[in-house]
Amino acid sequence: MQHITYQKGIVMLPVLHSAVGLSDPNPMTVTSAETLVAGAKRIAFQITGTEITTRSAVFTVTVSYDGGDTYQSYAMLLSNAANSNSQTLTRVASVTQAATGTTTCFMSPETLGAITYIKTSLVITDTGTPKGTFTVKASIQY
Repeated sequence: MQHITYQKGIVMLPVLHSAVGLSDPNPMTVTSAETLVAGAKRIAFQITGTEITTRSAVFTVTVSYDGGDTYQSYAMLLSNAANSNSQTLTRVASVTQAATGTTTCFMSPETLGAITYIKTSLVITDTGTPKGTFTVKASIQY
């Protein structure tokens, strides 16, 4: 596991990176290697699109509770969607990045206790003449 930074219990690491060429299958699924998160208190994901034209990516997380033997979909990502003070947190199963820019989402802290490993996936779909790359990074606080 390659660490980008480590400071005060926070680890920044690249979870997966996809530089997709025009000859790749459409849609294309890119899945990260498993990442050990046992004992994590907070996890944030940053999904970045660079020079995106007619291309989109759907980000999802699968989790393992049994040490990496089986994985299941995680449908409690906390969206960074704007809401009013009276609304509750928005939980989603996926996050879509369809333009140049960055989207952030978080794993719900109350669900982290039993999770031992995570994998992240991007399903990349092209239309027209696609261009651009997607990068996913995670910040994990222990």
